[in-house]
Amino acid sequence: MRRAPVPYAMAYVTLAEGPRMVTNIVDCDFDKLKCEQSVKLVFKPTDGGPPLPMFTPA
Repeated sequence: MRRAPVPYAMAYVTLAEGPRMVTNIVDCDFDKLKCEQSVKLVFKPTDGGPPLPMFTPA
């Protein structure tokens, strides 16, 4: 979503345990993202709430 005030990338991530989740891919060059790319979990702070799980390329 490059037109958003802060660009972001959404993705379906399949966890090793089996479930699939919708999340954001962060801390990367969006032009280099690929389907089936390995990712790793990161937690990003929120304004007054608990940190959110997101992913970055592994």
